[in-house]
Amino acid sequence: MSAVDPATVVLAAAAALAAAVYLYYYSPRANQPDVHPLQLAQQASVSRVRESPRESPVYRSKSAPEGARLLATPPDEPRDLRCAFRAGRRTQRPDALRMVAGDKLCCLSSEELAGRVRSFAAGLLRLLGESAARPRSAVLALPGSAEAVVAFQACIEAGVVAIPVAASEPAAALARVIAHSGSAVLVTTAALATTLAPLLDAPALAHIVVAGVPGSSGAATLIPFGDLEQGAVLDADPEISPADIAYVLYAADAPGGPRGVAVTHANALAALAGLESGLPPTQAVSSSDVFMSVAPMAEAANLALINLALMRGCSLGLAETPDAEEFAAQACLVRPTLTYVNSLVTRDLVQLFRTHTQQYPWLERRLFESGYRCAVDSLMRGVAPKVNLWDLLYARHFRSALGGRLRLLYVDGRRTPSKDIEWLRAVHGAKVIPVFGPPETSGVATAGQFFDYATAIETHNVGPPLACNEIKLVDAEHAGLLAEDQPNPRGAVAVRGPNVAGLWWNDPSTATPDDGWVVLPCYGEILPNGTIDIIGSRETVLASALSPTGRLLVERLEHALASSPAVIDVCVAAQSASSGLGILVYPQPMELAAAARRMKKEYRLQSISSYPWCAEYIRQRLVEAGQQAGFQWLAQLPAASMRVKLVAGPFSPANALAFSDGAFNRAAVQAALDAS
Repeated sequence: MSAVDPATVVLAAAAALAAAVYLYYYSPRANQPDVHPLQLAQQASVSRVRESPRESPVYRSKSAPEGARLLATPPDEPRDLRCAFRAGRRTQRPDALRMVAGDKLCCLSSEELAGRVRSFAAGLLRLLGESAARPRSAVLALPGSAEAVVAFQACIEAGVVAIPVAASEPAAALARVIAHSGSAVLVTTAALATTLAPLLDAPALAHIVVAGVPGSSGAATLIPFGDLEQGAVLDADPEISPADIAYVLYAADAPGGPRGVAVTHANALAALAGLESGLPPTQAVSSSDVFMSVAPMAEAANLALINLALMRGCSLGLAETPDAEEFAAQACLVRPTLTYVNSLVTRDLVQLFRTHTQQYPWLERRLFESGYRCAVDSLMRGVAPKVNLWDLLYARHFRSALGGRLRLLYVDGRRTPSKDIEWLRAVHGAKVIPVFGPPETSGVATAGQFFDYATAIETHNVGPPLACNEIKLVDAEHAGLLAEDQPNPRGAVAVRGPNVAGLWWNDPSTATPDDGWVVLPCYGEILPNGTIDIIGSRETVLASALSPTGRLLVERLEHALASSPAVIDVCVAAQSASSGLGILVYPQPMELAAAARRMKKEYRLQSISSYPWCAEYIRQRLVEAGQQAGFQWLAQLPAASMRVKLVAGPFSPANALAFSDGAFNRAAVQAALDAS
């Protein structure tokens, strides 16, 4: 056998090296932006005339500019949600529902799902009876399950108002919502029914339908879920009008007690039209998609996307969980193409994968970090990371951890930290779309543009208005926010459009104003490109001597502090006119471990509050992050005026520091700070 020519070996090695360098460095930079930059320079249409100097101009989606009608229904114009869901169920597929049981995937076909929905709808009407108060309603306190999807669709099928609530919320809070709803029927699990029984004070509640083996519930009648699916047939379709209430959304953190927003069929359809309008035709949601529902159905944005999936005949995967490892394990089986994750799951998911990369050997970790910076550079230039060496080595692994098919990832644009959105875009390869919309807007009012990869990274904006509504800012003088502020208008966010619900459930005194504008309980700033940054709420914009402006925008400060790589969760507690800040932090464990090695300090996460050096180290990192974001005054604060307390676990419903939708429980945070 002849020896290999040394020149050939050298040439082959040089070619391999050149290919590696090209794939790693030049290939990402050779790509042109995925859309012309001018299309992203102005993402909203702005009215020429301001109605009042106390208001900003009116902003609209560029696909529904001034003078055009706002979208009110999807292109196929279903009359109500029932029509939309029936069209989706006509898609014949064996996996209309995908459920994970242990390490196996169980499926329910379109035909089986349609049969269960109609049977449960008939049973529900039989249970409620003709004498029940109108509109008839049912509270759905179910975790992600086949029963939750069947019960929700059955309510829509029967013309019964569905009131989904998060089963993970504290039982006392659930009991208050059930009592306020005035519903005669509660659909829940057997375990939760037992927990709720001693707390319920709801005279109108007559029946509890339970999934699982019934126990004892006190005064109300217990009915197995399966019993409502037996022996009942819908003889005729109950009459439904687009103006009828389809479902009610309760805000988990509503101040002053439970308040539910009544969403009509027309409101819900307009929200679906707005969501669809934000996607390019080639990315439209279709029956070939799999939507994975991770957040509770009670979360407004998640329910809007569930409605979209049901309308388009998608396969619906159910994996409601706040735990990222469980989400990833189930995603490997469900293999979703689109999903929505709230800030609670997003923070845990990013932390899970960051921890994985931090355990790489030194050289490999440096290679990954270099590739990550390369991917972020591509994103900021408007180029989605495509084939390169880093993608081949690492990104494919992260994508496969979530099923390998994810193409659309919707996140809570208001509460998800910018660094987490950056990570998801750079590493997972999906188009990450931040959305914003409280219950008053049927869950959606804005969404990031499909090709704007910098959305929510540099400015934490939540995108421009959807084509189903228009937005303006109204002076909020008590908060020091004015439409004539420079360089950008600021104020209370006002929304108008067919997706805007104007009624509070069981509160007939509320109604949409004659001009249709509903002022939301949050404040915003409109950026030069027409996107919106949500900068706070009525409870988190305070008069403060700490800030040079005399006003402390607590949520904006939290976003700035959360950009520090040394922290995961940050909640600022401050009182009006206070001369100090209290900050509760869940630190980045690997960052503190590395600092402990450098400083030769003792450190254990589970007893972190007993190590004063940890709190001081994190305080310094927070000051640095705040200064980089423009909060220069933090450096002048004495340590006593910026008190930092560390906790050993992420903020979650389990430790009462967050609600199920990811919003911080600020009362619990204040209590934790006061206890230190």
